[in-house]
Amino acid sequence: MRTMMTILLVLFSVGLAQTGPAEQPRFPIEAGADSVDQVSIFRPKVVVHREIMIPKDPFLGGALSLVLPGTGQAYCGKWLKGAGFLLGTLLSYSFAGAAADEDSQLKENVRGPVGGGFLLLGLGLHAWSVIDGVNTANAHNRRLVGSP
Repeated sequence: MRTMMTILLVLFSVGLAQTGPAEQPRFPIEAGADSVDQVSIFRPKVVVHREIMIPKDPFLGGALSLVLPGTGQAYCGKWLKGAGFLLGTLLSYSFAGAAADEDSQLKENVRGPVGGGFLLLGLGLHAWSVIDGVNTANAHNRRLVGSP
């Protein structure tokens, strides 16, 4: 172990002794460079990503959401928003059907208003999904041309 340390020490000292005084610096800095931006080695490289963005038809976005809530938003690339509309609308419709079922645990005088309330909630979410499908397509097109 002692001989190994001695050999490493000798090799390290020989390596230091071979560096000459006229050695060029590893990262050349231009004269007058006072910030990192002015040093050529630290300048960022520009990487251009080209993405093809296709304009979306607002009528098609609304029509898709009319057939199945949330598909107009998914058509425009807003998948999570579309999934939220789809899930909310389907849950509302299914709760309305379960409340209106004659085999449900609800009393007869409560069954109608609860089922009707969930049905109105489902219809409202469905209509909102259609309107938002059109608005999402228009917003996508505005982002495409760069206007706010």
